[in-house]
Amino acid sequence: MNRYETIFIINPDLGDDETHSVIDKFTGIVGAQNGVQLKLEDWGRRRLAYKIKKFHQGYYVLLDFAGVPAGLAEFERNLKIDDRILRFLSVKTGENVDVEALKAEIAAKVKPQAEAGPTPEVPEEAPAQESVAASPAVAEEIPVAVEPETSEE
Repeated sequence: MNRYETIFIINPDLGDDETHSVIDKFTGIVGAQNGVQLKLEDWGRRRLAYKIKKFHQGYYVLLDFAGVPAGLAEFERNLKIDDRILRFLSVKTGENVDVEALKAEIAAKVKPQAEAGPTPEVPEEAPAQESVAASPAVAEEIPVAVEPETSEE
């Protein structure tokens, strides 16, 4: 099995129920093709960089899964057919992956987060940045062009 990541953009005019039914449809296709869903990230509505099919926004979804190449072909075929999908991009991120090891790795990441509970959102302070001129090491490395002084008579 190979590991793939697919990002697809759903029509933003759909209601929440229909959007989630589209997501469920495509996760079901992965399972029907003997694939294993590893991660599903719902990025929500975002502004597009340029118009796609006369839309300025799209509903983004990232699906990380393991499957066979024929399963990916069927998955992408269904993405092309569905009018509710504006665009998609699939990328192979690994070859000959061990599905059980990936599941264990994901479970290990989820378990500590579940035990810790929800973490409050604390804004991180930006680290203090040194001025380039204040750093002697940087000042020595940068050559400075000096014009020769001319005496005016």
